[in-house]
Amino acid sequence: MASLDPFEGLLGQRLAKHLLRRATFNINKARIAQYETYTVDEALTELLAIPAKHLSQPIHYINGGLTSPSPWINNDPIYGNVNEDNDSGDQRKNDFLTAWWLDEARRDTSLRSKMTYFLFTNLTAPQENGDSSYYYDYLSLLDHFCLSDWKELVFQVSINPRMLGFLNNDENTVQNPNENYARELLELYTIGVGKPIYIDEYGNVAYEGGSLNYSEVVDIPALARILTGWRFEKNNRDGMPTNGTENGNLPTGYAVPEDHDFTAKQLSSYFGNYTIPEWNTSGRTSTEKEEQMEIELRGLIDVILAQPETAKYVCRKLYRFFVSRTITTEIEDHIIVPLATTFRESYNLEAVITQLLKSKHFFDADDSNSTDEIIGGLIKSPIELALHSMTITNFPVPDPITEGENHYKKFYQLYVINNFLLLSAQPPFGAETTPPAGFPAHYSGPNYDRNWFNAATIITRYNICSKVLYKGIFEFDVIEFVKNTVSDPSDPELMLTELTDIIFPETASAERKQYFIDTFLFDGGSLLQEGPDAYYYWKTLWSEYLGGNKVNTVKTILNSLLEALLWSQEYQTT
Repeated sequence: MASLDPFEGLLGQRLAKHLLRRATFNINKARIAQYETYTVDEALTELLAIPAKHLSQPIHYINGGLTSPSPWINNDPIYGNVNEDNDSGDQRKNDFLTAWWLDEARRDTSLRSKMTYFLFTNLTAPQENGDSSYYYDYLSLLDHFCLSDWKELVFQVSINPRMLGFLNNDENTVQNPNENYARELLELYTIGVGKPIYIDEYGNVAYEGGSLNYSEVVDIPALARILTGWRFEKNNRDGMPTNGTENGNLPTGYAVPEDHDFTAKQLSSYFGNYTIPEWNTSGRTSTEKEEQMEIELRGLIDVILAQPETAKYVCRKLYRFFVSRTITTEIEDHIIVPLATTFRESYNLEAVITQLLKSKHFFDADDSNSTDEIIGGLIKSPIELALHSMTITNFPVPDPITEGENHYKKFYQLYVINNFLLLSAQPPFGAETTPPAGFPAHYSGPNYDRNWFNAATIITRYNICSKVLYKGIFEFDVIEFVKNTVSDPSDPELMLTELTDIIFPETASAERKQYFIDTFLFDGGSLLQEGPDAYYYWKTLWSEYLGGNKVNTVKTILNSLLEALLWSQEYQTT
């Protein structure tokens, strides 16, 4: 039976790989070896230890009018004051911001980046063309709350400048209410539309009947009125108020009382007919009016989060992001419901993700078959595919300071973002055309993560090596990777065992490893020898390479082998 009971014992290699793939964007041989000796408590302690970022913001390389690398968003204690005299436009600024985030995620040894990205899929506000500084603030807000108070985050996101602009709540006034954010706050960000779809143990789709979790005709207009009057400065970020040190000290929206509806507002019976009585503004100061607007918004969030379905809705999203696309009645009853109970105690994200990642169920150890459901059961997102490939191979990403142009403009902007992620249907933080629900893999059932893998994206996914790892001037040395990963590269069976043990979710069968040996080390098997020394050709080739010969031949063979391993259906899953 599906169980949230904690997993006991050491993780070992298989479960260490699983945890690192699901909880981080950073996995390699050394980290697997480190985690396989851990208990689940020790592993989560490590993952919850948030390291300092390498760079706190994107730093522009010397270009245009710059005489030294300079920050583009905030004044920096190391790199000086903001300087935009660099001959770069707004779109490049967006791409450089994304490049910075991806590189920090690649380096991140903790849960931070995966949880921050999960929050983006939950409280989605895509990037926009134009000033990306507010998008940096939005990402910083998600980062700040990634393992803490989700309730406070919902409030902060509601008045965040990027979210205000994205769903037009900065245009929501008492004279002309705008329902865009009100609708998405209920439908996508908190309680969800209605009862979930289940897939039973036989694979049949079953719909649990019932009505919506809210009233379209009562609750949406009432929420819109509660949400009136919040604004931000589109062209004066430096003049914006900040949200306080405890919330990240980030620019935030502010209340404009003359645009707020202070008359009585009442929600439907779905929310117990929750009522905000009329508030008399006569003789009230501006500060008192602003405080009342915050009281009304926080009260609204409290009543939405008081509904049991809200915690279950978010926990289903967590489950599909970290564990499996399939939520059966058993999973709903024994995983989602108790997980939601934990979440509702304080809406603490660290508590709920820790309970999930420590569980027997997460490690597929709660029934008699430990290979049938979870491990290797999700399709890698393009971001996971790119960053896992870089970290597994210890790819030499150009340094953002000493090789800034190669780092931002050539490697990340051109190769990773434009030539790989965009063509794989995952611009990392979307675009203005991305809907509030985000990417189909995060909301469109029953396929969910299978949406990443389709006729339009399959070729690009298979070209991860040619598009990123083997591209251009970055000199990825596949021979050095093999030498640093495999204890004896002259032994084909040992090589394939040690490579697949790192790259594949599950242990590869002897037949599967032999396929790669025959096909790529022995030209489809034609170079295999008869008798006990069948691998004579490769052993001789490797020996000649060590003597300074046949370097290009060995490199060509190993390039093809690694590419095939990353093409494999095993590696495409996580």
